[in-house]
Amino acid sequence: MTHFRKYKAAVITGPRKPIELWEYDYIDPPAGCITIAVVRAGVCGTDLHLWQGDDSSSNSNSSSDDARDIEPFILGHEGLGRILALGEGVSTDHSGTPVSINDIVYWNPIRPCHACYECTIQRDLTGCQNGTFVSPARNTVSWASYTQVATLQRNNNFYRVDAANVPLDAFIALGCALPTMLKGLENKGPIHRGEAVLVQGCGAVGLAAIFLAKIAGARAIICIEGNAERRRMAERFGATEVLDMRGAEYETVEARGRRIREIVGARGVELAIECSGHAAAVEEGLALLGRNARYLLVGTWAGARTVALSPFETVHKALKIIGTTYASPENYYQAARLVEAHFREFPFADCVTHRFPLGQVAEALQTVAAGAAVKVVIEPQAE
Repeated sequence: MTHFRKYKAAVITGPRKPIELWEYDYIDPPAGCITIAVVRAGVCGTDLHLWQGDDSSSNSNSSSDDARDIEPFILGHEGLGRILALGEGVSTDHSGTPVSINDIVYWNPIRPCHACYECTIQRDLTGCQNGTFVSPARNTVSWASYTQVATLQRNNNFYRVDAANVPLDAFIALGCALPTMLKGLENKGPIHRGEAVLVQGCGAVGLAAIFLAKIAGARAIICIEGNAERRRMAERFGATEVLDMRGAEYETVEARGRRIREIVGARGVELAIECSGHAAAVEEGLALLGRNARYLLVGTWAGARTVALSPFETVHKALKIIGTTYASPENYYQAARLVEAHFREFPFADCVTHRFPLGQVAEALQTVAAGAAVKVVIEPQAE
């Protein structure tokens, strides 16, 4: 029996419009579903893009300007929730692990249909043409995370986490970033022991990249970042060199390039991972790649700028340039297991630098926009 009768959720009604708190009636979960009290909601840069209206995955009916109409939706796609009720037929998570009331689960907000070409032939669940990412606010239930209560649908894959032994902040710290990086490794192949790895940007995605490079045995992990707090966190995660792109010594592309070549030697960078979301970083990264190098593009989720690419250099260096989009359900399961295995060695929980209650989502997004945080979280149950 739950104490909830009503609950609130943060709703986007239009680009850059004030975020509204809507009230909903609590409904017991239908068969095959579960209802959770959201205890942590990670604030991702994509949430900021969705609120600003500059991301194609929003429910926009027009793209003319910031006055366009959208279908109101509930924000949030990174979350941990405490099970309030199990719908008929639910006794395990989507890995077969038994679940019960009060267990903590980590869920995938994308709901693939498992019945289209992308899902069944390409095995590209994030490319599902029938999938749903945002949660419409006019529904009677939500599967988003900026809400006090969520009802996970049959195709919202969820996984129990070891909340008894691992801090909740350790799981939410790299929210969707660690699953996204794991999907990227599926697409491009593993990080090889002894590789020189360049990570551009040390937000949550960049920290996930550093973590995976470290446990893979990379010989050098070089990072470029302007935020001092993120640089310190990159070092704690195992970066061997962190270049301050805002400092006098490494403020130019040329200066950074010289230092990186001093570190990696004649072979050049063997793997670069773009995590900053800035097109200019791609131009810089391309110039640093050695022969047979791989370049994984992860961070550029929204935007329209293009960059110059030399087909001649790409062919003669035999470069592999790979884009990757978000994560599949199995990547959430893998991410949870990795955090449980390594939370004592890596400062996952310390990444959470800012916390806000549900009524201060606008302030949380502004903190992300200002670049003032490593990781921002919403705590929907907080006053």
